[in-house]
Amino acid sequence: MKIIFILIILCSTIIRSQNLVAIVDSVNNLPASEYLSNLYKSEKIFTENLKLARSINYKNGEAKSLNLLAIIYYLMGNYEKSTEYNIKALQIFEEEKNYNSLADAYGEYGYQMKRRELTKASNYMFKGIKIAEEYNAELATLAKLYDNYGVIKEMEGKLDSALLLYKKALKIKYELNDSIGIPFSLNKIANAKALEGKFPEAFSYLKESDKFRAKEKGDFGRADNLAYYGDFFAMENKIDSAIIYYKKSLELSLKNGYTFLTQYIFQQLSDLYAKINDYENSLLYFKKYITMKDSITNIQSSQRIAELEIAYESSVKDKLIAQQNLQLKQRAILFIIIGTILLFITLAMSGLYAYQIQKRKAIANELMYNNLLAKEENKRKIFEEKLRISRELHDNIGSQLTFIISSLDNLTINENRKDFNNKIKEIDDFARATLNELRTTIWAMKNESGELSTLILKIRDYLNRIKSGTEHLLINIENNTTKNYILNSNQLLNLFRIFQECFQNILKHSGATECKIIFEDSINGFTMKICDNGKGLKLNEDLESSGLSSLAFRAKDANGQFTIEIEENSCYKTIMNFKVVAET
Repeated sequence: MKIIFILIILCSTIIRSQNLVAIVDSVNNLPASEYLSNLYKSEKIFTENLKLARSINYKNGEAKSLNLLAIIYYLMGNYEKSTEYNIKALQIFEEEKNYNSLADAYGEYGYQMKRRELTKASNYMFKGIKIAEEYNAELATLAKLYDNYGVIKEMEGKLDSALLLYKKALKIKYELNDSIGIPFSLNKIANAKALEGKFPEAFSYLKESDKFRAKEKGDFGRADNLAYYGDFFAMENKIDSAIIYYKKSLELSLKNGYTFLTQYIFQQLSDLYAKINDYENSLLYFKKYITMKDSITNIQSSQRIAELEIAYESSVKDKLIAQQNLQLKQRAILFIIIGTILLFITLAMSGLYAYQIQKRKAIANELMYNNLLAKEENKRKIFEEKLRISRELHDNIGSQLTFIISSLDNLTINENRKDFNNKIKEIDDFARATLNELRTTIWAMKNESGELSTLILKIRDYLNRIKSGTEHLLINIENNTTKNYILNSNQLLNLFRIFQECFQNILKHSGATECKIIFEDSINGFTMKICDNGKGLKLNEDLESSGLSSLAFRAKDANGQFTIEIEENSCYKTIMNFKVVAET
């Protein structure tokens, strides 16, 4: 009797476990339009689902819940938690050899990283596509990967490649009749068309997307589309229309907790109001943008959500009914299994369970150790960045402000007032130059990274601002590079400072009538050449005596090398060479 009683308990436990697996899967398989409709509720639902999956040691269910929570936290602006959950999901999918979900997770992780580290984002995305194609992943997964990889190509400025990927994804989604995924692809194609300046085509694709969004249960798709309308009108410089659509999108975003979209709209509205000289509203939305940006990691603690409402009951109940029918058949089979065999299986399962617990503890310890290392590395980088910023401000802004203060002191004690206005004008001009130096420093610090084209654009902007003082000088900029070189903020700032110093030396000392700035490919990077047809340097002048040592220091700080070429018989007597190592 005791054996029979034990068998009954074991059978009930196994059947109950299978029933819980079905519940975990049903929640994880909810359509994106539903779980994106309210991020606060979805966070609660998938957190509970994660606990349930872990309680029954259902690894694939656990990883899928982690992956979906990573998406939700990304949209809520909690990037640290999103990254943590993404990494855990990737580890489990790889251990379980679930290659379809692994490919999808790599693609999603790369997509979320795109605005922070574009190169890494592209690598993760490509890895996901490679896994999907190698292991014949589901078409829906492949379509999503093509879509997201297209966004990476778009951010790299490769619109033709982006459009090709978007259209491949859209074709698959139409074949699958994927009404949820189709509008995402249509929106991406519309945005690419807008970037090409083809606004009629862009609005046509967006209106087609609206038809699908109108049928969705939640507001995420509609909020997203309204923001796209705002983007396109802003590109066309139709400021009033852009503001109207951004505010409609903002209303839905605030209502549903779409933090990422809300922050983006605050920034766009601030910029648009500034364009129409409405500085009051511009400042209002800029403060909201900064407040959200600064508090984004604390959003979780500020939210007080009501008790979890059990959503999506109909889909869960259908699966439970099917599972209950299966239970009746399984009971009849399980009751006739010999007790000794079941006991042996129970012992084996106990040993396996104990092994899994130890394994999870080891993984948890390893993650904790890696997190500690990452935090220490982050502290070191922050310290180095503070040191670099302070040096930049001290060397440039500090010395110039000292000069202004000294000039004002001299002016107050100077008894000769004859040239008072001229002195004030000189100090005013110098103060404005100092302000431009500060803006240049802020510009470089604000950009974590940029392409070579970003530097060239900044140089052109600088030359336009001082155009009135360089009318005697013919200036040409030639970009002969064949690759898109990526520069970090330190390289951007140092190379711009190098150009400024060389150009000021040409204006003040060379007597040149022509200046040329040339960018060319070189081994492991590119070369910036600054040439002039002035009187040139003497061959026996060294770096210290000619005041050029700071150029060599800045070139080295930018991971580069500085050399000078003096060609007496050439139209360009002095050529400043700055060879820089940079990634593409």
